[in-house]
Amino acid sequence: MKLSQIIQILVFFTLLVQLSNINAQEVKCKACNKVIEGKYIVVDGNAYHPNHFVCAKCNKPIKGNYYKKDGKYFDEQCYANSVAPKCSVCDKPLTGKYLTDFYGIKYHAYHEKELHRCDNCNRLISQNTTKGGVQYSDGRYICNICRKKAVTTEAEYQRSLKKIIASLKNYGLNISLNNVEVDAVDRNELKRVSDKNYSNSARGYCLTTVMKTNYRSTTKITKSHKIFVLNQIPAKYIEATLAHELMHVWINENIDHKLSKQLEEGACNFISYTYLKSDYSEDAQNIIKQMKDDHDPIYGEGFRKVYNNFKGKYLSELLNYLKRHKSL
Repeated sequence: MKLSQIIQILVFFTLLVQLSNINAQEVKCKACNKVIEGKYIVVDGNAYHPNHFVCAKCNKPIKGNYYKKDGKYFDEQCYANSVAPKCSVCDKPLTGKYLTDFYGIKYHAYHEKELHRCDNCNRLISQNTTKGGVQYSDGRYICNICRKKAVTTEAEYQRSLKKIIASLKNYGLNISLNNVEVDAVDRNELKRVSDKNYSNSARGYCLTTVMKTNYRSTTKITKSHKIFVLNQIPAKYIEATLAHELMHVWINENIDHKLSKQLEEGACNFISYTYLKSDYSEDAQNIIKQMKDDHDPIYGEGFRKVYNNFKGKYLSELLNYLKRHKSL
């Protein structure tokens, strides 16, 4: 699922030096408020004696290009050394275009082409920002922040499944644990079982198997569900994925008609949001932000439509809507 990025531009000014031979009796210096005679410079519509347009940091006259911040002027060297924010990746001054991510990390735009992003949390992987990272055997890049919190045992996945089912029941989403199992898999296996439904941002997939048993004139239909979740990711991402996939289980158990992909995936993301909304941990808030900012027309736009229509309402209203409609 894609990270939101904010491009900030520090406006670069070129010093305009004006040489004047005219009578300057009515021109006053902005700095000393005295009448200027002879040469002067004009900055932002204000006139200065050449030696009175000074750097706010070193108090020396600015002779060339300058930067302006918060109404103050700085020469290039002072701005770079003392005023400009530092790149979180390389620690060099950010004096031009730079990016700021969800975590408040500021960095040069060109690092986007040099470094990998964590396939889990979407952080830019570097020694300074994440203490490095690793590449799993299935091709995923994982930062060491996520790797340190990664769940590595099947038993923990099973406990998470029970936890989410119990939590969702409190919201009115009833799912039986008896016909649901979870399997932690790598990306290659997730891609295989998902087949044409796979996307690079996917962390899970629900596979529903339908069995029909005929006895005399009666046909019995039994459904079983297997949820595949990416292995070696932090617990909160596992929980968010399970909440999403368990909504697919509920839909497969309770909805007879085919929902539009936008409505179905949007509803599943909404259940994930419902589970996470009272959790103020950094991981939970990042997952919610990823869903809200997702540009995908199915997952992202679907979630926003469901969210805007059903936020603040009882979950039963969404469930009843799904039973009566095919799309939003």
